[in-house]
Amino acid sequence: MLQIAAITAAVLLFITSIAALWRKNCNSVQINKLHGAQVPKGNWSLPWIGESLTFYNQGPYQFYSQHIARYGRTFRTHLMGNPTIVMSTPEAAKFLLTTQQKSFLVFMPPSVSRLMGFRSTYKQEAMAAKMNKTIHESLHFELVRNKVAKVDRIARWVLSSWEKQPCVVTYEETKKFAFHVALDFIAGMAPSPETMKMMDDYSYIVKAMETFMQFNIPGTSYHKALEKRQKVLESSLHIVKKRRLEQSKEKCPLDLLMELEDDNGDKISDDLLQVQLFQFMFGAFHSTSVLFVWILKFLGENQLILQQVKVAEQDTLRIGKTSPEDPLSWTDIVNMPLTSRVIQETLRIANIAPFMTRQATEDINYNGIWIPKGWCVQLGLHYLHLSPEYHKDPLKFDPSRFQAPEKPVTFLPFGSGVTMCPGRELAKMEALVFLHYLVTTYSWENIGSEKGIKYFPTSSLKGGLPIKISKLSEYVI
Repeated sequence: MLQIAAITAAVLLFITSIAALWRKNCNSVQINKLHGAQVPKGNWSLPWIGESLTFYNQGPYQFYSQHIARYGRTFRTHLMGNPTIVMSTPEAAKFLLTTQQKSFLVFMPPSVSRLMGFRSTYKQEAMAAKMNKTIHESLHFELVRNKVAKVDRIARWVLSSWEKQPCVVTYEETKKFAFHVALDFIAGMAPSPETMKMMDDYSYIVKAMETFMQFNIPGTSYHKALEKRQKVLESSLHIVKKRRLEQSKEKCPLDLLMELEDDNGDKISDDLLQVQLFQFMFGAFHSTSVLFVWILKFLGENQLILQQVKVAEQDTLRIGKTSPEDPLSWTDIVNMPLTSRVIQETLRIANIAPFMTRQATEDINYNGIWIPKGWCVQLGLHYLHLSPEYHKDPLKFDPSRFQAPEKPVTFLPFGSGVTMCPGRELAKMEALVFLHYLVTTYSWENIGSEKGIKYFPTSSLKGGLPIKISKLSEYVI
């Protein structure tokens, strides 16, 4: 017993010493200054892990709120393996995303970067920059407008399968819709058994990202996710080669990427193309499908707003069609102001991307705040979107608030500046098409108990929101 007590005491002493050394080294950074600037107050917490466990368990809003109450709107912490300065004001958002965006790089934890393949892509920085520019330019209004009819067909296809199910797990079904819209948009591919298998592999990778402790050890979910990633890359390479052979007259973003040349006049490699396709698809389908889940939750809980969307807007559009089978047009899409405000309000409250993290590439003095090179700056969008300072009665689902312009830089669901999400217009159009057919064809009720929210890699509902649906009419699908 004495030996056990001695060993326990020695271990505790060792841990205490390490923690003390950790805090001493971290706190010594605060003494350094850059032209009168200083690191803000905050807490380092545990060695290496920092406050990551608290951040994951509490969720961004509660974490931000507690720290802001104690340290102010700007504070320091240690998250995801990096010393981090958290900011949550419109001024800070403008500084981080536009004014000084060249002084920062998008930051993701190494485990996530490995899954996403960022390291393999950015070894060729010049070509990667060309590819990103091409993707942004390809996702313009004209291309989105021309895809309405195709998105319309995919929405009908997915929703028609709901009638055969006694219980629909919303996330499982909406990801089928969002995934195949994205795949058609980027590579011109229609749904098939191959694409369904690819979607399942993507879904497993997303699931693995929800785990805080990610180690590449055989038997772990993270290790299996890396194997799934390899399978997705193989599928992506098959898509690239197939698209090269097809030489379709209707150009898609993948075709534009294949036409790119580097500074030596060489075409982009298939290896780089498959990684770009993998990353685009990952960003395009998961967050969009999560958005649909939140919309159904909020509309299900706010029947008056749902009836306004249905009767005043969507039923009117459908009745105005010559034939029940007529698809939606771009004119219909731009004439859905109430439904558009529902989407905006969902994005504000749900905060699907609850924060944005950037890493400083140089020492920076921002209004007396010193940001050392290598440190991260996290923009607390979750707090910014739910602050009563910028949004009246912020926790109330009230789409009418968007009838008046929001205060500048207080609503940033897709980011801002050159790093703004390139697929934002496509996501909005998808949501409008999907909601049109949902509310004109079905009624639904949320079933099962609330299981809470998981915040990583996005803010989503645990359990995927199971619902029970009922067919309203026969003329839509």
